[in-house]
Amino acid sequence: MLDSSSELFGSPNRTRVLITIRLLGETWASELAAMLGLRLFSVQTILASLERDAVIVTRTLGRTRQVMLNPRYFANAELDALLWKLGERDVSLQKALASRRRRPRRTGKALS
Repeated sequence: MLDSSSELFGSPNRTRVLITIRLLGETWASELAAMLGLRLFSVQTILASLERDAVIVTRTLGRTRQVMLNPRYFANAELDALLWKLGERDVSLQKALASRRRRPRRTGKALS
């Protein structure tokens, strides 16, 4: 498991956000915040800095900005492999990802 205080990518939260983006493939800020237990503003700040550094790219779908690793990043293959290895070791993050709903709920279906 990755040490919770690991600052491999600048801060523990930034590291966890990058690993989660890699494991999910595509995601959005509110999903990251909920999954990692962070404030939305903190996640948005991290995503803005990663986008400035060209590590991630975003695209707008309706009102949602989807986030993914930048396939044109000069070290994309190496970064992808490193984040995958780090994600494999973080069992608590894998459990959170497995329990997260990734598809839309049917219109009119009651929440249970």
